[in-house]
Amino acid sequence: MRRLALLAVAVLAVAAAPSARAEPLDVDLSRLGAPDPGVWTAIYGQRNVPITAGEADALAQASRQRFAILSTELAMALSSAVLQPASTTGHSGWAVDLEAASMAVHSDPVGVSTTGFTRSVWPTQSTEPSQLYMPSVHVRKSFPWSIEMGGRLIYLSSSNAYAAQAEGKWAVCEGFEAIPDFAVRGAYTHLFGVPEWSLSSTEVDLMISKRFAMMGVMSLTPYAAARFNWVSASSERLDFAPARDFSATPQPPAGTPPVDLVSTQAAFPSYKATLYRTTVGVKFTTYAVALGLEGTYFGGATPKSAGYDGVKIQSSFGAAAKLGWEW
Repeated sequence: MRRLALLAVAVLAVAAAPSARAEPLDVDLSRLGAPDPGVWTAIYGQRNVPITAGEADALAQASRQRFAILSTELAMALSSAVLQPASTTGHSGWAVDLEAASMAVHSDPVGVSTTGFTRSVWPTQSTEPSQLYMPSVHVRKSFPWSIEMGGRLIYLSSSNAYAAQAEGKWAVCEGFEAIPDFAVRGAYTHLFGVPEWSLSSTEVDLMISKRFAMMGVMSLTPYAAARFNWVSASSERLDFAPARDFSATPQPPAGTPPVDLVSTQAAFPSYKATLYRTTVGVKFTTYAVALGLEGTYFGGATPKSAGYDGVKIQSSFGAAAKLGWEW
């Protein structure tokens, strides 16, 4: 059984390993547009196109809104699956799951059309997604006092991006015949594969479930989770005028003022969002085999984060399923 778990992890790790080939859902953050009005002024100045301070500020605000929506939707998608009830796997128990999750996303345009930049919140290589698909491998280990620790490796399909999740759960109440199991779960998910993008999700879940025995050899466990999420995102310094390429020469052309080399560069400032979503699901177990199916609903939000005015996150649905082994 452990060899099977190691093989599953190895297969997913190979699938999630970054490659030199661009994938349809690879993201280029610079195509969102600059978050700094001064950069827009410099870009339009290079094109010899007049722009007012108000217009530059509006363009920068729209760029920040696109970054916030993109960051929120991807962070919520990568951390969408729970696929476990409130109870643990028992004293010293193990669980290894092969999982698949999907989450609806939106590519509605934000702001006005600008040459060289996208109005969509998904600046992908070739495809604007309406749904994200994420296979994953999930390993959990129980400890005394109803504590369970786990980890998940998540691959974003059709991209070079992946995420790692660490989680912990404490079953405050479990194993009683007359009352449901209740647990508190915490998880931290971080994006990898996009070096210039720092994106993470932290969550605390309140979970409840109840196991029902069936025919003496199987069980059915419905569960629900109230999930409180905190999304955090920022970027490295990006160049929003990549057409100015000095790679053919060791140094910039003679007479180029140093300020011109950085006037079109900026970083997306720190973005924070507090969100809520609800997950319901059911787990079916027979012998050592466990099957799971769940749905997640996010009702939308208008996060308040300094520098990110006017951000509106649309509601969305997600689903996840698993095939696992417990022993």
